[in-house]
Amino acid sequence: MSHDIRTAPGADAEVVVVGAGPVGLWLAAELRLRGVSVLVLEKSTARDPRSRAVGMQAGTLDTFVTRGVAERFLERGIPVPTGHFGAAGTRLDFRGVGAVHPFSLALDQFVTEQLLEERATSMGAELRREQELVSLTQDEEGVELVVRAGGRHLTLHTGWVVGCDGTRSTVRGAAGIDFPGSGSTLTGWLADVVLEDRPEEPLMARGPAGMVLSAPLGDGLYRIAGISTATMRHGTGAPLTLAEVRERTRAVVGHDLGMHAPRWLSQYGNATRQAATYRSGRVLLAGDAAHMFFPAGGQGMNVGIQDAANLGWKLAATVRGRAAATLLDSYDTERRPAAAAVMENTRAQAALFAADTPEQVALRDVFSEALAQPETNRLWARRVAGFGDPRHATAPAADGTPAHPLAGTRLAGLALRSGTTAGTAPHTLLHDGTMVLLDLDGRHTPRIGAADCDDVAQHAAAVDHEATAAPWHDITSVLIRPDARIAWASTDRDPRRRAQGVAAVVRDMLGEGRRPAAA
Repeated sequence: MSHDIRTAPGADAEVVVVGAGPVGLWLAAELRLRGVSVLVLEKSTARDPRSRAVGMQAGTLDTFVTRGVAERFLERGIPVPTGHFGAAGTRLDFRGVGAVHPFSLALDQFVTEQLLEERATSMGAELRREQELVSLTQDEEGVELVVRAGGRHLTLHTGWVVGCDGTRSTVRGAAGIDFPGSGSTLTGWLADVVLEDRPEEPLMARGPAGMVLSAPLGDGLYRIAGISTATMRHGTGAPLTLAEVRERTRAVVGHDLGMHAPRWLSQYGNATRQAATYRSGRVLLAGDAAHMFFPAGGQGMNVGIQDAANLGWKLAATVRGRAAATLLDSYDTERRPAAAAVMENTRAQAALFAADTPEQVALRDVFSEALAQPETNRLWARRVAGFGDPRHATAPAADGTPAHPLAGTRLAGLALRSGTTAGTAPHTLLHDGTMVLLDLDGRHTPRIGAADCDDVAQHAAAVDHEATAAPWHDITSVLIRPDARIAWASTDRDPRRRAQGVAAVVRDMLGEGRRPAAA
């Protein structure tokens, strides 16, 4: 292989995203929505036909609703109204999480990536396959990357780099970011196979030999996953065979479901790690490059999509001079605790999955009983579905009034009357990626000063109180960020005081001295 170093003409972009998985592609689309030039580098020649993620949680579907693309995924997937926590006997009910689509979606990751690639490239993102990052260096002005492509090494220049390149992230290593955590102590297995004996409901079986779960992928294909008591401490070892999968399934279920025509067989561990920081200067991390954990409850891809949703508008605002550096700093402070919370619940689920002593089995049974209580079930359904992130820190109002409890949470549980500006889902107001000031009391908040309001679109709507969760009933105005997080909420009936409050929040969030929107 030649080691010539040359600069690829026209390769420069304002942001280079490394990795064309779901996280990198959604981030690219979010950046393009705001006019940022994006180059996506992917070392593989084509999309991986194996589906590492087969579940799309309600939280991800809500994110897609905010950009008007959820229907594309709904048309291809299979709704699943319940989920599980560590194979506990009581299933999680997603109907009470406050989502626009209150269910998870069984959908092949190959299809998810296809749809996301179509969106990103149709918006102007450039995707280059068979281009592998070798190294990067950065200074105050930008980042230089060396990329291996077509037998040569190319040099690319960009303002920012985002590593969405998986748990073995080259970007993370090149930026010198540590990845502390724990190694695997437990091994699970999965098989994507065709079933002749198809379960009518999602299969969840457990016994002394272990546990087995199933999820439909369409066209008779199913994801069968499990933990086998006899082999769960052996490590990944030799490649898994179909005969072993049949044997392990029979040991728990009693028969092998008539499985055949395997598309993918794999074993995986419960290593749990998180990047020491999600940002080092002009280099950032998202998705599996920033965190890894046991694939329990289908949360991995969904956490990564939320990383991209959070980072996209903040990085674009920084690139465009629309925000001070403090806004981009908040990406790390908001998303690290969110991933840490998921890491904690997947550790707990791994312990429940692997229950094999009488004490561990009793613990799982007790937890299952606790999940039968509606409030406990709703709590964990919200967390698994992507609505239970730790509340973002929010400052008190200028007059010292504490921030409303909704501030810092995710938009959920608010329904608007049909025929109002947003129909029934306020998420539809976010299609262009602009912050939204939504007045709910019939009296418009006065337009705030030009220096503050050019980042905010203002709408009025009437609340459908019967379909709306209690925390929203007294809200008069709410400021919704582009990633559908609540930046500010007020119960004040005085429109002028509300105007002062929202202006202060916008200034505090974006910082002083930013360029006007037309720049």
